[in-house]
Amino acid sequence: MAITTTINTEAIERFWSSCKRSVLAAFRKTTDSSAPAVVRRPAATTPPRQQTQQQTWAPPSDKRSWVTQETRWFAAIVIMVFLALIEVLSWVTSSWPLCMVASTYQTAGSGAGGQTCATFSEGVIRFVAFLWAHADPNAITAVAAIIIAIFTWTLWRSSEKSWSANQVAAEAAKRSADALMIAEQAHLLAVFGVSNIAHVLSDLAAYVPSADENAAPPKERVFVQYSLKNYGRTPAILKEISHELVHWNKLPEELKYFAVPAMPKELAIGAGGGTESLQCTLALPLTVEAATSIGRGDTFLWFYGHVVYEDAFGREREHRFLYRYRIGPGFQPYYFKDYNRST
Repeated sequence: MAITTTINTEAIERFWSSCKRSVLAAFRKTTDSSAPAVVRRPAATTPPRQQTQQQTWAPPSDKRSWVTQETRWFAAIVIMVFLALIEVLSWVTSSWPLCMVASTYQTAGSGAGGQTCATFSEGVIRFVAFLWAHADPNAITAVAAIIIAIFTWTLWRSSEKSWSANQVAAEAAKRSADALMIAEQAHLLAVFGVSNIAHVLSDLAAYVPSADENAAPPKERVFVQYSLKNYGRTPAILKEISHELVHWNKLPEELKYFAVPAMPKELAIGAGGGTESLQCTLALPLTVEAATSIGRGDTFLWFYGHVVYEDAFGREREHRFLYRYRIGPGFQPYYFKDYNRST
């Protein structure tokens, strides 16, 4: 007759849960009775207006050890740990039957010939002693020379790296100083003002010859006014100014500068300031033929010059300008060689 047994798993789970609750309750009661009483204060009433707490973000701190940051120290520690591990293993295996080198300092064991095997440190010491006992003096001198050469080369490499680092730092400091000086130094540029060129050219182009043969055709002088403005952040001291207004069909290979005899009354130009109005007049009056050639684009009016000044850092600088006049746009910069640049 077969006996059938049925296990009620739900009853077992309920029993295990009740046991766990009983044990946890007993443990909490024990800890509560041993802990000092805590006086609970009533919670402070919050104001009607909700205040937001300002949270400050802090960057994560670098918690890496200095060993991982220093590559050489990390390699040295790894080598020392490796050698120590080999030494420990040599002590553990010194009593094994297989033995290559017998120890002369330890008691007899179960190694080869009933002797204890030599440890790693003892083997190294005996190997060095063997080399020292059988070494040739000339070989020792050669090895010492090689060691000294290696040490000298290492010292030279260290000095070379230090010199290179100092050189890079010096160049970076110089570039920073130059950039700061460029950002703060004075910059003088020519700014155009009043001119009668357009009016004169219009009048000459509209001229109609009269019936009187003795009547001379008109001639008029043209001029242009300009000022020198400081677009830098530090003052500039004027030293020399030159300007020329000429009528040419093309530029010569070399432009010559002639300093004006009368300098502005105020030689110092502050940041954002400018000089008084300066005027440059064409040496010869324009004729009807000249105005006609300018209108056709065969010839041009050229305005060029330069200004030499000293900046706040005691350096002498120069600004050269070259402009060409065309009917309609007026004076526009014309880049020819180095006659339109600043130093």
